[in-house]
Amino acid sequence: MKLCYLPVHFKIAFSSPAHPDTPPLFILRSMMGKELRSMCCIANKEKCAECMYNQSCAYSFLFETILKQSNEIVPGRDRASHPFAFTKGKTSAGKELQEYDFTITLFGKAVDYLPYIYAAFVRAGKTGIFKSRTPFSVEQVLVNGKNILIDSDHIDTGNQAEKIEIAGVGENKKAEMLVELKSPLRFKVNGEYTSDFSAKDFMNCLYRRAMTLCRLYGNVDEGCEYVPDERLTITERNLHWSEKCHYSAR
Repeated sequence: MKLCYLPVHFKIAFSSPAHPDTPPLFILRSMMGKELRSMCCIANKEKCAECMYNQSCAYSFLFETILKQSNEIVPGRDRASHPFAFTKGKTSAGKELQEYDFTITLFGKAVDYLPYIYAAFVRAGKTGIFKSRTPFSVEQVLVNGKNILIDSDHIDTGNQAEKIEIAGVGENKKAEMLVELKSPLRFKVNGEYTSDFSAKDFMNCLYRRAMTLCRLYGNVDEGCEYVPDERLTITERNLHWSEKCHYSAR
């Protein structure tokens, strides 16, 4: 399995101390979607699923990710996994923020829409964030450790996606792996959310996610299939339960 992706690290600075009343990533994601729709939609009376532009529109691709129900990737569903993921940076969201950093990992074709995403955050910064509507500016946009920000209106658009190849360790080989979850995990067992899951269930979850992303935004070799080893165990886990409330930027 192969997946094309590009991690993009953003650093924003607030015009005055900001007081987050909800986790910043929730709001930043919502603001990105709101501004992308405002920027890109040229048929705002149409539903995205019925719009003739939905295959080329940045908002539709990133936030609606429409599929035909007859698709072979997730049969019966008309929406796919979005081609991006938000993860926290080094800045902890305390009671008062002067700046904040985060990473958006883009998958497949989403890499081409990076200029749109940057422009969306520039517009969002003028509107302001949180209930206080504190303005912010984009100070850095890092790709592979390099700041691609040319000036307040331009970024370097010549960024190439990276490729990751997912392969097995082969039969009858012992291996240990540390799995770090950089975004929240919602795991259900028998219809209920829980942190008490088996190694088999966890690996099946990772496999399904990897297969979906690779089929949508990379490629999957014919005959690629994962069969969990019954000897597989979780030797140590460091998880904590967290419930977070959030609201839409709109």
